[in-house]
Amino acid sequence: MNYRLWFWVVNIATTLLRLLIIDKIGLTIDEAHYWVYSKFLNFSYFDHPPLIGYIIKASTLIFNDTKFAVRCPAVLIFFFAIWIFFICVKKLYNEKTAFAGILLLNILPVFSFLGSVITVPDSPLALFWLLSLLIFIIIIETNNKKYWYLLGITTGFAMLSKYNGILIPFSVFLFLIFSSKHRFWFKNKEPYIGLILSVITFLPVLIWNTENNWASFRFQLGHGVGHSLPKFSLTLFGRSIGAQAGYISPLLFLMFIIAAFLCVKEAYKRENRTALIISCFSLPTLLIFNTVATFNEILPHWPAMGYLVLSIYTTHLTLKFWHIKWFKFYSYTAWSLTLLMVIMIFLHTLYGIIPMKKLIPKGKLEKIEHGIPESEKIDLTNEVYGWKEVGNEIRRIVTTYSKKERPFIFTYKSYLASELSACVPELRVFCISDKINAYDFWQRDLKKLKNKNGLYIYNNYFFSEPKSRYETGVFSSYTEIEEFPVYRNGKKIKNFYFTFCKSFNPTKLQQSYAALNLETKKDLKQKFLKFDHFVFKFINSNLKSKFLDFFMIPISYCDSKNFNLSFFIILTICISILWKNKKEHFLTKLALLTSIMAVGAVIIHFLKYYFERPRPLKVFGKNTNILFEKIYTLSFPSGHTELAFSLCIFMFVMVKKYWYLYILFAFSSGFYRIYTGNHFPSDVLAGALIGVFSAYAIVTIFRKKLKE
Repeated sequence: MNYRLWFWVVNIATTLLRLLIIDKIGLTIDEAHYWVYSKFLNFSYFDHPPLIGYIIKASTLIFNDTKFAVRCPAVLIFFFAIWIFFICVKKLYNEKTAFAGILLLNILPVFSFLGSVITVPDSPLALFWLLSLLIFIIIIETNNKKYWYLLGITTGFAMLSKYNGILIPFSVFLFLIFSSKHRFWFKNKEPYIGLILSVITFLPVLIWNTENNWASFRFQLGHGVGHSLPKFSLTLFGRSIGAQAGYISPLLFLMFIIAAFLCVKEAYKRENRTALIISCFSLPTLLIFNTVATFNEILPHWPAMGYLVLSIYTTHLTLKFWHIKWFKFYSYTAWSLTLLMVIMIFLHTLYGIIPMKKLIPKGKLEKIEHGIPESEKIDLTNEVYGWKEVGNEIRRIVTTYSKKERPFIFTYKSYLASELSACVPELRVFCISDKINAYDFWQRDLKKLKNKNGLYIYNNYFFSEPKSRYETGVFSSYTEIEEFPVYRNGKKIKNFYFTFCKSFNPTKLQQSYAALNLETKKDLKQKFLKFDHFVFKFINSNLKSKFLDFFMIPISYCDSKNFNLSFFIILTICISILWKNKKEHFLTKLALLTSIMAVGAVIIHFLKYYFERPRPLKVFGKNTNILFEKIYTLSFPSGHTELAFSLCIFMFVMVKKYWYLYILFAFSSGFYRIYTGNHFPSDVLAGALIGVFSAYAIVTIFRKKLKE
């Protein structure tokens, strides 16, 4: 059997099937919330890191604000994640196991529905988790040091997806500890550089948290492990295990538990490298979250990455013991029931085919709360229905008022606010709550809404009348509650309530309302600029001397004549060194150097016009010490510095003999640009980084060609 061919058949077919159905149902509350992320692009967010917001933003730019645009990324990400999964399993075992593994992932509810149809942070997390696993497998197979850098970047992107990504370095560390053959990596610099790269990639989240007093880290820590001292609860643990079994499916969940035990046993007793890799990339996640589950409520998908990697060993065991009759029967039953379960979830979500009344105890069958029977309230698929109708009703109400009296939309639950935002993307929705949520960071100043009218919206799931929540004169008056029912297949499934609130007065909000309790945002940008200006003035003014002027004046004079003579002299010297020491393929290397300088120039050009930062002379005027060259054009980043560092890296790779001269030239160029008042230190730093990384990347790509 050609397993590779069948892999592509299954992967493409399931992807097309998902693309066909994703527009058939409304957005979940979570998806709507992450869609709102894309409307407030930032370095990070209160609930999660930013990558999911960036991904949805890119998709909506192509497909507009539609359900398809929000869901399409999840489908495509799962397509590539499955591909990487296939390669991983093929490397660890064989193509047959890899193909069986992708079949398993396509029937597990937690992956076939939640991760591949519903767009949540777990989607990109799974992609980068598997990519990190693949890169680590390659490192173990080849001992190629350079892959550590790539591993650092993919780990950083995993952490930009969800904070769970921090467990990847922990998994790598465990493997290196337990594998005596690979402990030598602790003595090499590459793993540590890779770790630094992951932190650099994760830097946007660190910056946002620094600006916002570590709000996201504090929230997630409290959300994950609780706010009080741990207290063991068997009930909590049992509830968590039951929920995870539901996400995996009960019979297969038992196979996963057995697989986890046997995987650790094989890794420990037989010192099996494959079993150890799987154990280290799956069990820490499972153990950590299930330990937390003994004293705090966790969501069943939190340990999903552990099950994702453990599914490799589960598939391996299934094929290994397939010849045993009772095991084959159990496997057939478990896989078939799981597939049936997934099909039923899809069909019920689309058509509501499961009779929910059969699942309710007789005592609660007749229970009706806020006009909704219990059988409809417990049906979670009802969550995605009715939002289009609610959106149309909001537009109808809003347009009945004149522009002067037209109300702003608000509620008190963040997730409800997000669904309402998705209903009416052309309108701004506010969340005025007594619990801190993401909206408080997007609407810090409510004074702009003073004296405006509001339309308060809530439903039977989040029932709270405006008079009871805002009873201190926040609004001057409230109209009678207007009820709006939502139906599905002729049955009432939800009730929405609308109240027109007149003349909003934010100063009357009680101190308990969350936005009032947010700590003052730290403006890191201003602090950075202040430090940048301080360093510039120190170099440009305090260090000014006749001795340095003696060297700087001739260079600056040449620059002012639109011909950088000093650089061309240095370039000529470098070419001479190249000719003297590396005559073979000399013209090819010269062409490569020209390409490096051209690429750098293009990058600098676009960045200058993107950031549009003024020169020091334009910022400080006469207070800037200028020698000859007076420039008022765009400043960030420094083209001179980029050119010097790219030349330095090229020569360092080609002829290492004079490495100290290259470094001296590069750093002197950066210093010269600040000393003569033409660039800020941050311009020089950015130019240096661009020169280093662009030159190194191009040389690395074409290095094999140079050796031929």
